[in-house]
Amino acid sequence: MRELAERGYLWCIALAFVAFVLVTIGLDYAVLVTAPWVLLALAGIAAVLLIVEARGVALAANRFKWYAIGWVVAAVVAMGLWALAQKDVQAAWPALKSFRKMWNVFEPFALFAAALFVLIAIGILAIGTLDKGMHQPGRLERTFAVNMSAKVAAVPMAFTAIGVFVISTGWTIYHSFTNSKLLPKSQFIGLDQYERLWSTNRWLVSIENLAIYGICMLIFSLVIGFVLAALMDQKIRFESVFRTIFLYPFALSFIVTGLVWQWLLTPEFGVQKIVRDLGFENFTFDPLFNADWVIYGILFAALWQGTGFVMVLMLAGLRGIDQEIWKAARVDGIPMWKTYIFIVIPMMRPVFVTALVIIAAGIIKVYDLVVAQTSGGPGIASEVPAKYVYDLMFGGQNLGQGFAASTMMLVSVLVVLIPWAYLEFGGRKRG
Repeated sequence: MRELAERGYLWCIALAFVAFVLVTIGLDYAVLVTAPWVLLALAGIAAVLLIVEARGVALAANRFKWYAIGWVVAAVVAMGLWALAQKDVQAAWPALKSFRKMWNVFEPFALFAAALFVLIAIGILAIGTLDKGMHQPGRLERTFAVNMSAKVAAVPMAFTAIGVFVISTGWTIYHSFTNSKLLPKSQFIGLDQYERLWSTNRWLVSIENLAIYGICMLIFSLVIGFVLAALMDQKIRFESVFRTIFLYPFALSFIVTGLVWQWLLTPEFGVQKIVRDLGFENFTFDPLFNADWVIYGILFAALWQGTGFVMVLMLAGLRGIDQEIWKAARVDGIPMWKTYIFIVIPMMRPVFVTALVIIAAGIIKVYDLVVAQTSGGPGIASEVPAKYVYDLMFGGQNLGQGFAASTMMLVSVLVVLIPWAYLEFGGRKRG
């Protein structure tokens, strides 16, 4: 019975996934093919629910992992074959053209049903993973009964997450392979958009700037934020005043910060003019007007605004460390710098990870500071990927190129995120 339940559940996941993908991307006539299978998937899931509840079946999570990978590959292959066969199918069965009007009627219902079945399947898999090894009748009922109001409230959030993230991301990736200009088109052109993207000097400059800005922002914000937090943790006088002063820039918008620093770094009335008025006639400080240093001028403004927030996170982490640890380190004669490096910082690893994720998110989407300070100039010296995507999609009316650039940004995030998540969570489970 357990084997039967597992196989039935896998079929439900596969059918619901294929139906969801086909209907979401809007392939012609896909709903006519998938609708019967969606209904069959509903019956299969209902049967599996009954079996799990009656027999206390524990779903094998490890087997599902590899089966799910196979089903995803099969679904993608099936989707590609279906897309390639559209013209052949229409030529072979002209009668199918009469069902075109039915598409607009059935699509919303099929999409809703497929999404609902996927959510149910994911919920069963999660319960099976939590309850693996448990063969107690009625376990599923008790699991659902715990905190039922929260589970019900999470249903709209799940639909929103699927609609906003999954569907929109898939739609963007799909149209990055098309010749979309002012409006989205379905004319498939392969990897032409990506070839044009990586042959564009403006895109290469934006990637280089993002790498320089990102590395410097991560290092300096973490180091400066931690040093400020360590100094504030010494129970100094007027601590609240200093904390407010350091955190205040974070309350400003990026546009305001960019305009303020544009004024400060302008040679005619900024830092350069003030220093020269003091008698240093040969002093020069104009990073926003120097193509080789403009990205560092933007970095100054970003550090001024974001370092205070990192300081507050680090200070909260330091205040959470037991005072007995500090006393033991002093009794053992451990120098203060060694206490921080070898004892305190390892204990604050979750705080550092949180700060790292928040800073990295801000780095990827940096746009406001660049527009406010330089608008990408001088020339294209301060271009960043987010500005490139915006200009191509809304200014250049080239949706295909903008979609390709945004897809590459997503891929770059995943290349960093997936190995980190595997080491962070996979290694912890193995340990």
